[in-house]
Amino acid sequence: MTEANVEAGLWQLSECMRQIRSLVAWQELAKAETRPGTPPSFRIDHRIEEDLRVQSGLFLKTAVDLHEVLNDGKNYGLREEALSRCKKRLLSLETEFSKLDPTDMFIKA
Repeated sequence: MTEANVEAGLWQLSECMRQIRSLVAWQELAKAETRPGTPPSFRIDHRIEEDLRVQSGLFLKTAVDLHEVLNDGKNYGLREEALSRCKKRLLSLETEFSKLDPTDMFIKA
């Protein structure tokens, strides 16, 4: 894998996080607007939970793939400064993802 492929993977993770943040915001808005005994003021797409699971799964798979490459980066011909920068970016994205409590995205009661 080349440095450009690693950058593309990090870009994909960023896009997943953008989608996840958006879906979580819609989900929170729907919950905030819920009032017992009153019909909803708007109907939110019921596929938000499914979309969250898909985006989260894509995020996790891409992150695992990137970890594999970055942990063995020298064998892929990646420079040390590129490895360091990419690892920091990956850690930042994973930290943001973990703050969303991803277990709720996969466990459905």
